Amino acid sequence: MHRVMLIGEKGVGRRSLVHALGFAPPAGLCPLAVEYAGPFVLPPAEFMENRRFYRALITSAMECRTLVFVQDATRATSAFPPGFARTFNQRVLGLITKPDSPRANTARAGRFLASAGLQAIHTVNILEGAESAAMKEFAREIF
Repeated sequence: MHRVMLIGEKGVGRRSLVHALGFAPPAGLCPLAVEYAGPFVLPPAEFMENRRFYRALITSAMECRTLVFVQDATRATSAFPPGFARTFNQRVLGLITKPDSPRANTARAGRFLASAGLQAIHTVNILEGAESAAMKEFAREIF
């Protein structure tokens, strides 16, 4: 099975997504180190939030076949700079989380991911679990 890297800010649901798909990320606080949970690679959120760590993020992404940019639908801003997906030589997908929140704006989150250079964007409610149709479609896409 190939590796899938989930990239996103702190609190967007990367670890919850891995848990919902049946893989347990390491318990405890999120350290400043790359974590592995089954086929998933979870770089620290600081790699995305701080431009100084972009080199570490790009280097960590080299071992992965698929990258997933995770955007929270409730956030008014995005950490993904315009055209950031073109930095990588792998397949890059977008994932919008928390679409059921009262403050969610999936259209805005989709614009953020499209601005980052993504064409394939999925919307998933992680709380529905791995049995939801959207989660199954997303899992088929990444594997």
